Amino acid sequence: MNPTETYPVLPRYVTDGLPASWLEVPAPPTGFTRGDLFYRPVRADGPDVPMIWEWMNRPHTAKGWEYDWPLERWQAHIDAQLATGYSRPIIVEQDGRPIAYMEFYRMAQDVVGHHYRASAHDLSMHLAIADLTDTGRGLGSRIIGEVTDEFFLRDPYCNAVVYEPDAANAASRRMIENNDAACLGEVQVRHRRIALYAKARQGHPLPRMEA
Repeated sequence: MNPTETYPVLPRYVTDGLPASWLEVPAPPTGFTRGDLFYRPVRADGPDVPMIWEWMNRPHTAKGWEYDWPLERWQAHIDAQLATGYSRPIIVEQDGRPIAYMEFYRMAQDVVGHHYRASAHDLSMHLAIADLTDTGRGLGSRIIGEVTDEFFLRDPYCNAVVYEPDAANAASRRMIENNDAACLGEVQVRHRRIALYAKARQGHPLPRMEA
């Protein structure tokens, strides 16, 4: 059976009620270098997808993401991201060594984007560091800051980068707060309590929560 018929390959992609022009916004920017880190698009063919599948089935990433899926579902998920403008899968390399998986996405087209007053070009990110030995030394905070800066640089219409960690995940919240993001509030999204943070482009107001 075709995996795309078996699995909800983009379970967070929600476009009901959005203007058609919002769905025509370009995909999130990818393919940039900051110092020793390279943020490159995932290649759907070759070793990238099996590597991501193995990473995301490790205990610490499975707990944080709940994406401990079979390989076939991961292949379908990557293919689906590359087929829309909503999301882009990313590998982070440090001096050529793959160290993390990320997803860059348009928040207005995401289920969480329906819980605040999103704009069409708002961007967000998810981060999974593959090895526990790479955590706890500021790498996550650095990655979040670098990607945020690149979003503002590469999309002149993006006036807010929005982050949505689990409300109980103190480490994730600290990484975001280290990059001067403001907490907008907490919301219940499906089975999770989410803390919504945002960082606005200089001179622009923060987005507001839905009433």
